[in-house]
Order: sequence, then structure tokens, then C-alpha cells
Amino acid sequence: MTLDIDLFRPEKGGDPEKIRENQRKRFKDPDVVDRVVEADVRWRKLRFQGDELNRFRNLCSKTIAEKMKKKEPVGDDDTLPEDIINNPAENCTNDIIKALNVKQLKKLSTLITEHIKSSAEKRDNVELERNQHLREIGNLLHQSVVIHNDEAFNKVERTFGDIEAKKKYSHVDLIHMIDGVEADKGAIVAGGRGYFLKGAAVFLEQALINRALMLLHDKGYSPLYTPFFMRKDVMQEVAQLSQFDEELYKVIGKGSEKADEQVVDEKYLIATSEQPIAAYHRDEWIKPEDLPFRYAGLSTCFRQEVGSHGRDTRGIFRVHQFEKIEQFVVTSPHDNQSWEMFDEMISNAEQFQQELGIPYRIVNIVSGELNNAASKKLDLEAWFPGSGAFRELVSCSNCLDYQARRLRVRYGQTKKMNQEAEYVHMLNATMCATTRAVCAILENYQVEDGVLVPDILKPMMPTVYKEKIPFVKPAPIEQVETAKQKKQKQGHQKKGKKGQQEGTMPSAESVAMEVANVNINS
Repeated sequence: MTLDIDLFRPEKGGDPEKIRENQRKRFKDPDVVDRVVEADVRWRKLRFQGDELNRFRNLCSKTIAEKMKKKEPVGDDDTLPEDIINNPAENCTNDIIKALNVKQLKKLSTLITEHIKSSAEKRDNVELERNQHLREIGNLLHQSVVIHNDEAFNKVERTFGDIEAKKKYSHVDLIHMIDGVEADKGAIVAGGRGYFLKGAAVFLEQALINRALMLLHDKGYSPLYTPFFMRKDVMQEVAQLSQFDEELYKVIGKGSEKADEQVVDEKYLIATSEQPIAAYHRDEWIKPEDLPFRYAGLSTCFRQEVGSHGRDTRGIFRVHQFEKIEQFVVTSPHDNQSWEMFDEMISNAEQFQQELGIPYRIVNIVSGELNNAASKKLDLEAWFPGSGAFRELVSCSNCLDYQARRLRVRYGQTKKMNQEAEYVHMLNATMCATTRAVCAILENYQVEDGVLVPDILKPMMPTVYKEKIPFVKPAPIEQVETAKQKKQKQGHQKKGKKGQQEGTMPSAESVAMEVANVNINS
């Protein structure tokens, strides 16, 4: 995932200062732009050097053939000038080569071949260095993005429903009250944040998946059930470097199905179906008339959640494994088509939440909180009336050609003469992360004796849960409070008993008061 390298080349119409300013607006290091420019200058010099060396070697072969055809003497001396031996790319000329005898030309051709190999190795190393710096640089920001480094300054674009309602229980309590999760056994089996989804919660999750897929299918999105893991080299083309440390799970296995081969294969579990779908058209030329491609990705997602220690440790809102329906769209890079699609995709997510009857707000994410790929991101944050907070359910991003460039997903049938290749635009948006959607439904639809089922999901629920999911367990928070009250009561009882025991031996003050009272009455 990178910007177009020509944006760093003034002679190609690029403006490095514009990219430096973009980095500053992202609150990232602008000096990395200079490192890209410097490495690119070295890379282009080495590429030119390689081209010159190839040209000189071809000229050597052509000149040898001409001299042999003319039956010129081969020559006895193969000595070459020192400057040509040290740097044939800069010191050779056509005239010098044509003046050499056949023996010298053969020696020069061998020498040039060695220099070509050495130059190619240097060029590859510099290209690797340049591209590593290039991947640190974020996409160009859309003009509507709020420039700030604090998410508290995210701009609220619009709201839906009652976003001030208050209710009694949070999703942490409610999922237990409907007996929808077994967290203790999940932690034993899978470790921290592990869980078994149970009973009514399973049906609720499946209903959400079915409705989200159906809604997208009706809008022309093609469902894709994606692989759950990806090859390392492909994942490197769709994920940021930080994700490998903080988010992705590595899977090591045999690289061959043959029992006697010990090849090791390194793969990564996907964090979202966006990753495999982004690579779906890898190395392809896309015909303009075939676009846009609309996909509805369904997958289990796996995330390490490094850096979220202590956040949402209870309940199923933030877990290592969950199901998700993802919108992914490939568009033309022309005529503002990707930004029109951006509006369509967030509208799809809003329609789904409106069908569910979940209050929400749409927020424009500040520049400092965007990942490198996103030019702009809108989040849909649902109102959780039991928690008294907005929580993110949906992220919608336009990545322009940032992802497509590294995946080599090009626009058009083939590269035209003297024209730079164009790349498609790629966009992604959550439709439904199921565990989070379940949490939102639990809080918003809670009543005294259970959780009502949203009307849109009723046809997909079993008869026993079609109208309401009943509470079958007490609220954990009330059990904690009861235990605390019981402990306090026991403490008071112990103090009272101790006071009674001490009361059998009156204090000096109480005796004095009794004597005083007797004297007054008399």
C-alpha cells in the first residue's frame, strides 16, 4: 500500500512539499518524504546506469560481429583503460567501443556483464529501502477531513434516533441475563477474551448475518465467503506493518502435502474480509465497463487486540474472534466515482441500523486517527443507553488507489504506449460486526423481563425467541451489589455483637453520667 512514486518527482508533476504537509496534517513524520526522494534519486541513477551498461554490452556484441564479418584482426592485446574497467557505465562511449579490437571487446563485454549484475543488486537494495520508507507515508487526505490528533474532535455529521435515552443494564449484564455467553469456559479453552456464544444469542447472530447479506444482495453486492488465512507475501500487500505486531495472528504449518518434505509455510489469520477481497483481483487489468465491483464479504475475523489491555475485558463487544459482513467495492479512478460510492456504502450501513432501530451518529474521523490507507473515514457509532455511551459499529473508508497500487490492480485492459498505468480505487465499510451488533440490540431493546427482538429479525428467529428473549439469570452487577451489601451487613452485625459484649462492663463516663442523673432527680 503506497502512494504513486511520481508524486515525489517534480519533473513528473509531483510536489514533495505537498506530501510533507499531508504528513504534518496526519501528525506523522514529514522527514520520511525526504528519505523517499533521496532513495528514489539513487534508484533512478542506478536504473539509468543499468540501462547504459546493457546498451554498451549490446554494442560490444554488434561491433564484434561487424569486425568478424569484415575479417578484421582479432588483436593480441586485451588491455583496457583503467577508467573503463572501474566504471564502464560513465566512461564508455560509442566511439571508444568501436575503436577496440575484438579481443578487447570480448573482455569489455565480460566486464560489463559483471557490472550489470552488481548494479542490479545495488538497485534492488535501494528500491527496497525506498519502498520501505514509501509505506510509512499515508494517503492524501480528503479536504473534508478534520485536521486534529485527538478523536474527541471527530466531527458529528448526523444522528438518528433517540441518542439520549437511558436504560438500566449494560450489554455486559444483558448477555449473561439471557444466558447468551459462556465466558469462563471460553477463557479456559481459548484464553483471555475467549467465549462460547450460546442459545438465543446464536440465533440473533445468524439473523443479523442473514439480514445484512440479503440487504446487500438486493443492492447488487456479490456475496463472498473468504479464506480465513492468507500467505505472508499477499498479506504484506494489504496490511500495514503495525498490524503484524498488534493485530494479526501468525499460523505456521507444513508448506507441502508430501510427508517427506519439511518446508515451513507462514500464513496469517485475517482481521477482516477486506484483506482477502482486496487481493481478489491482484495482478489484474480491470476493464472500465466491468466496474464497479461490489462485494459483500462474510468471514470470521481474528484480532490480537494488542494495546487494548483493560478495555472492554468483559462481555463480547471486543473479542479476538467474531463474524463480520464487510462491504468492499472496486471503482474507476475517474469522475469522482469512488466518492459517490463512499456515500452509498455508509448509506447502506445506516439503512441496516435503521432497520434494526438502533440510534446512532455518523462521525468524521480526525486526520491523526486515520490509518495510512484511508483518505477519509466515517464511523457509525451506536448509542448504548445502558452504558450511556456511543460505541463504534461501522467504519467506512475510501482508500483511493493506495491499496490497488501495491496489489497491481490496474484500470484498463493493457498499458497504452507512453502512458502511465492507472489503478482502480478501493473502498471498504463494515456492514455488521455481529458481536457488537448483538450488544447494541441488547441495550436498546431491553425491557423488564427480557430483550425484545427487532421486527426485521423476527422472521429469522425460532418461535420461542420470535418476539422476546427472556431473562433467565440475574444481572451480574446486581449479584455483585447483593454480595457487597451482604458483606456490609455481616460487618455491621459483627460490630453490634462486639458492642453488646463490651456493654457488659460499663465505661467510667457512663457510670459518672448515671451518678449525675441520680443527684439531679433527688
